[in-house]
Amino acid sequence: MKAIIIAGGTPPSKKLITKETTRSSIIIAADSGANCLWKYKIVPDYLIGDFDSINSKALNFLANKNIPIERYPCNKDLTDAQLALKKSLQLKAKKIIFLGCLGGKRIDHLLGALGLLVECSNLNIDASLKDDYQTVTLLKKSTTIYGKPRAIFSLQAYGGTVSKLSVIGSKYSLKNHSLKTGDVLTLSNEFQNKKVKIQFKSGKLLLILMHY
Repeated sequence: MKAIIIAGGTPPSKKLITKETTRSSIIIAADSGANCLWKYKIVPDYLIGDFDSINSKALNFLANKNIPIERYPCNKDLTDAQLALKKSLQLKAKKIIFLGCLGGKRIDHLLGALGLLVECSNLNIDASLKDDYQTVTLLKKSTTIYGKPRAIFSLQAYGGTVSKLSVIGSKYSLKNHSLKTGDVLTLSNEFQNKKVKIQFKSGKLLLILMHY
């Protein structure tokens, strides 16, 4: 089962939400993530958060839809997005898409969102952060990625050094490189054709794949 979590960062477009939604997926609105759903007249399956930033009209709209609403105190140890992730895990989601976690005014929440990817990775759950421009995933093993020729992608070591990193099929190839946290060598690479092989021995790698 796929869970789509809508957080309160830069609102995703209705087109993106519709694209990610399938018959077997569930939508969880995390606090002000519900604001764009109210605007689009999309009803989520759950509404979760402390509701310190949700639009009152959005809250009233969803309250009248008889969906499960879980309200938490403002003084809490988890972010609203983490609470939504916790609900997704309770529902046995195997794939989680986080929307509304990129952009916005709060860099601290962006860093927290990257932490959500780490938590999902540790649980072997397929997870990504998405907006209308890019997809961010955390890789812990070699993989092949797909995209259009000249599409841009970037790689960053996360939480330590990535050893013996090779990138094959891209404009800028790499072989057996030790990529350290903060190393910018692997930013703004491009697909040559439709697939790129990313191979590494150990570590965790952030993949940022642009949609254009």
